[in-house]
Amino acid sequence: MKRFSFISVTLLFIFTVELLPADKILKIEHSGLINTQEETVRCKLQNKEGCEFSEQKWLEEKDALMDLDIFAGVDLTIEKCPDGTNLKYCYKELPYFIIFPAMKRTDQDGLLIGPGVTFTNIAGLGIREELLSRYTVIPDFMKAKEFTSYTKIPELKKLPLSLELTINYFESYNSLKIYNEQSLYNELNSFVKINKTFKLIVSSSAFFVKHDNEHPFFTPPQVDVPMFYGKGKWDYLPSLGAGFAIDTREREMNPHRGFYNEYKASLYGKPLGGDSDFKEYVFDFRGYIPAGKSHIFHGNILARYRPGDVPGYELYHAGGVNSLRVYEPDPSMAAQHEALWTFEYRYELFTNRQISLWGFNGYYGLQIVTGMDNCLHWMKNDSFREGTYYNSFYGGIHILVPFLERIRIEMGLSGFENDRYSFKFGANAGWYEKCYTQRRRVR
Repeated sequence: MKRFSFISVTLLFIFTVELLPADKILKIEHSGLINTQEETVRCKLQNKEGCEFSEQKWLEEKDALMDLDIFAGVDLTIEKCPDGTNLKYCYKELPYFIIFPAMKRTDQDGLLIGPGVTFTNIAGLGIREELLSRYTVIPDFMKAKEFTSYTKIPELKKLPLSLELTINYFESYNSLKIYNEQSLYNELNSFVKINKTFKLIVSSSAFFVKHDNEHPFFTPPQVDVPMFYGKGKWDYLPSLGAGFAIDTREREMNPHRGFYNEYKASLYGKPLGGDSDFKEYVFDFRGYIPAGKSHIFHGNILARYRPGDVPGYELYHAGGVNSLRVYEPDPSMAAQHEALWTFEYRYELFTNRQISLWGFNGYYGLQIVTGMDNCLHWMKNDSFREGTYYNSFYGGIHILVPFLERIRIEMGLSGFENDRYSFKFGANAGWYEKCYTQRRRVR
C-alpha cells in the first residue's frame, strides 16, 4: 500500500511539473509612457501575467501598438528569472501635437496649403484630432478654401467600438462639376469589432450644397444631369448605411500580408428626409501578398454602384493621384457608377527606421513601387458593357512616415482605352495609400 502511494505521488509530481508553464510571465512593466495612459496600451496586449510568454503574440502586439499611430517605436525587454519571465515594454512617443503646413492634393483643385494642427494623443487615449485650413496654391491661386476637422477615436479600454468623424466646409469654383460650390459635409463612421477579423460598420452623413442658379445642370458627354434636386437655396443630402468588413491584415499601416474586404449598402436623400433619392452599394477589397522579406504584391478593387437619381455634384470623376494616376482631372470623365482596381509591386528598402531630433521622435521607411491603375465608368442609363475604360502604368517611390502613412511620388504613362492606344506622360504626388484616398475622395 505504501509502495502504491509513493508511486502515485511521484507520478502526480511529474505530471504537475509538466503542466507548469516553462516560461510563465511574472510581471509586466511599461516605460516611456509620458502622455499615454497605461490602459491605452494594456488593452492591446495578448501576453498576460501568469500565462506563458509567446513570441508570436508579442509580434502581433507590436503591430497593434504601432497602428495607434502615437509611437515612433515599441520594443520589448525580456528578463529571465528562475521562476519565470519579466517583460518590460519600452515606448518612444510621437509628439503630442504638431503644427505644420497642411498640404492636400485633390483631383479637382490641385495643391492646397494652409495652417494645420494635429493633436495625436488626446487625454492619453490615442484620440486624434486634426484642424486644417487650406487654400489653393497650384494651379489657380486661392481658387478653393477648405476648413476641415477630423476626429478619430480608437477602441478604448476593451470597448469594441471605434469612431471617425469628419466635418468639412468647402468654397470653390468646382472645375469638374462646373459650378460655384459652397458646401458643408459631415460624416460619422462607427466600427463595432465582433472578433479579431470581423467588424460591423454603421455610417451616416449630411451634405449641404448651396444652389448655383447659373448652373442648374451638369452636362458630361451626351447627357444632362440635374445639378440640384432641392427646391430651396440649399440641397440637403443625408445618408445612412450599414455593412461589415473582414480584415486579416497583420496591421493597418503598411501591411505586408492579409486582406481587407468590405461590403456596405446605403440610402441617400428622400427616405431620410432629404433631396434626391438613390442607393449605394460598395465593394472594397485590398490584398497584400509577401514574397520574401522585401517584396510585396498589392492589389485593390473599389466598386460603387448607385441606382437612382444622383445629383450632378455627387458624380464620380476619374483622373488624378487619388483615382487614376497620370491622367489629369477632366469633367468629361464623369460617372454615376465606378470600378477602380490597381495591381502594384513594392520593393521595401527599409522600414520603421527611427529618428530623434531635439527631443521629438519619429520614423521613416522607403519603398520602390511600380503598378497599373484601371478604371471603368458608366452613367445612369448605360449598361456595364457600355462603360468607358481607362488605364495607366506608373512607377516611383513611397516614403513611409507617421500620421500620413506614406508619401507617394510617382510618374508614368497612360495606356489602352476604348479600343485605342493613347499615350501621355504624367507625374503625381499624394499622401496615404491610394486604396484609402480613392474611397474617401469627396471631389
